[in-house]
Amino acid sequence: LVGREIAASPTVLMAAYPVRGLDINASFTIYNLLNQQKENGVAVIFVGEDLDVLLELSDRIMVISSGRIAGTVDARTATKEEIGLLMTKNAVQEGGAADGAANA
Repeated sequence: LVGREIAASPTVLMAAYPVRGLDINASFTIYNLLNQQKENGVAVIFVGEDLDVLLELSDRIMVISSGRIAGTVDARTATKEEIGLLMTKNAVQEGGAADGAANA
């Protein structure tokens, strides 16, 4: 599917979980295709959950938590810890504790 979309010469390409269910070699091929598109000036919006991959492929990472934008970070300088804090930000603001953590 990614190949078909790239063949259409897009200016914006949105890929939501494009490697789900693929083996490591196929995943690597898809990541390379997305990087090539980025290098060719295509705006690539990548939706995923693997932080290592997101940090490697992205210029910026926007964290959406509980249906809200929790924040945007520069992928070149962001850490997994910083992204993790953004992922729990709205849960803490709404409920007082993140993911069922007990109030002390």
